[in-house]
Amino acid sequence: ALIILFLSYLSIPNIYNQNDITRELKSELFTKFKLNIFFSNKLNYNFFPRPHFSTDETLLFYNENEISKINNLKIFISPKNLFSLSSININNVIFEGASFNLNKDNYDFFINILDNNFFNTSLKLINSNIFYRSTDNEVLLVNKISEMKYYFDEKNLNNLLYSDNELFNIPYSIEIFNDKDQKKIHTKLDINLLRLQIENQYSYKNETKLGFANLSFNWLEI
Repeated sequence: ALIILFLSYLSIPNIYNQNDITRELKSELFTKFKLNIFFSNKLNYNFFPRPHFSTDETLLFYNENEISKINNLKIFISPKNLFSLSSININNVIFEGASFNLNKDNYDFFINILDNNFFNTSLKLINSNIFYRSTDNEVLLVNKISEMKYYFDEKNLNNLLYSDNELFNIPYSIEIFNDKDQKKIHTKLDINLLRLQIENQYSYKNETKLGFANLSFNWLEI
């Protein structure tokens, strides 16, 4: 009886009106992550392995322009207080098979996401691509994302972006965090194939922007 009651509780979101769910999740995604999402298709709910909504062909907008189409979107919610739709709390979000179109006007999209609060939550991208385009909309380069994750680093008390990528058939990883107290953006790039590591620090504290880079080639510092 307890198992049946528990499963019935987890199934409560299935009875909510689709328009109400769409409106609530869209609002929560914007409030928590500043993600302006448009759901093209119906949201499906499943409580296994964790309570979550999923949908496909989702559109993402930035600065009022469409920048991405997401093949599969999963929104994981907290199992607490499912009786109230307005109390639904998003824990994790996963984009899979997303295609991003970036240019000189919106190249800062991924950096700006770091300004959100990722305490007890995360945002992940899997098997996605970034197409960087010229002003004539021509593709200049394609960056393949194996896995990208935003989360809160409890050790350094900062939001952290970590991503495994591939560019021009060369795999690399990048780690970025924004130190809001010092107003500095720290970046660490690892290219294992070339045995090259680049650490960069960029300060936006003053009107004059300052920065420096530290290169380690073949694990010898330059």
